[in-house]
Amino acid sequence: MLYLVETYWAWMVVAMMLGGGVGWSISPARRRQDSTDRWLWWAAVVFIAGLVVAILHWLPGRAGFYLETLLLLSFAYLVGYLLIRLARAMLAHDQTVARTAADAAGLAVASAPLERVRSTAVEATSDAEAAAKARRAADAKAAEEAKRAADAKAAEEAKRAADAKVAEEAKRAADAKAAEEAKRAADAKAAEAEKRAADAKAAEEAKRAADAKAAEEAKRAADAKAAEEAKRAAPAAAAHPGTKPLGLAAAHDGQADDLTRIKGIGPRNEQICNDLGVFHFFQIADWTPEEAIWVGHHIAFPGRIEREHWIAQARLLAAGGDTEHSAGVRAGTITVDEKADAPLDAATAAALGDGLPRQAPPVEGESDHPGRRPYGFAAPLGGQPDDLKRIKGIGPKNEERLHALGIWRFAQIAAWTPDNVKWVGHYLAFPGRIDRERWIVQAKGLMRSD
Repeated sequence: MLYLVETYWAWMVVAMMLGGGVGWSISPARRRQDSTDRWLWWAAVVFIAGLVVAILHWLPGRAGFYLETLLLLSFAYLVGYLLIRLARAMLAHDQTVARTAADAAGLAVASAPLERVRSTAVEATSDAEAAAKARRAADAKAAEEAKRAADAKAAEEAKRAADAKVAEEAKRAADAKAAEEAKRAADAKAAEAEKRAADAKAAEEAKRAADAKAAEEAKRAADAKAAEEAKRAAPAAAAHPGTKPLGLAAAHDGQADDLTRIKGIGPRNEQICNDLGVFHFFQIADWTPEEAIWVGHHIAFPGRIEREHWIAQARLLAAGGDTEHSAGVRAGTITVDEKADAPLDAATAAALGDGLPRQAPPVEGESDHPGRRPYGFAAPLGGQPDDLKRIKGIGPKNEERLHALGIWRFAQIAAWTPDNVKWVGHYLAFPGRIDRERWIVQAKGLMRSD
């Protein structure tokens, strides 16, 4: 109810003024003649009934709201009506008292001549009627002015309310439109993002499929080529004494070693080795005497591999070492051309063999460990070993066991293959430790810092 009073107080004032105007326009004499006050009783009965309905909340929702508003305005109207009626009644009482006083004055002067008394009475009556007429005219004018003012104010309030309602509706419509536009934009953006993601995924799938297909095609071509080469070489292989070495279908990680760093292997001999599936130093380093004999006959120069120490050179290079020839090839000071395929003379071959380090002896249970033992040397290359304990994970005991394997330098550890890592891990009775503690990475870093 307080909310209604705060919201519709202006309309309550208008209703009160309307009630006052109606109460002023009906004279007391007319009320007595027409018995117009009977409607007040019926209005009171209806008001009380509506008040009971509102208090008990028998009308829910908007209907109850309208009923409470109507009761509030009706109460203001009745208050205005009763206040003006009371004022009008008091004014009429004052007029009656004045008339009574005038009559008493007339009787008091009964001794005066009758004509004078009549004249005085007529004059008094005329003055009273004139005063009453003037008062009625003033009251009517005041009521009219009040009614006009109330109508104007009510119209102004109605206009303001209508303007506010129109503005509110416009704001709601604008907000709804903006929300709809934002939702459409968000939906469009989400759809675009989904489309891009789908396109990217489709492109990725297509690339993977293409890469897989290309890899499959390359593998098939390599297998076909290897089969063809094996077929072609089968008659020749059967004609060679010894045993043909096992080859690889492709170089590890697609990166073959530069076999021309072995003195005696030029471009032609390197190609022959690659055709046999030999791409790395460790493959040549693993050749058995029977395999060396077979390859020597295959290159049409039996005994050359043993005389030029290809296997010993390969073991040194596979362990991270260098010969004078290998260092020159890497530095670019020695040019490898067709002349490099020519056999070495006896003196050069002997000098080359004398300059190669002696291999470390076998250890007990060497063949019991998975993988492949790295190539080691009986003495450190260069005469001075590295301090292997600078690698985190290698203590005095592990360093001593590595020395027994012929591992003296950081470069040797840096050159270890995955098979070498597996063998050393089992040899040290701690598989997986080398990878976990990153020995090879540490060794490469120490080589650069030194």
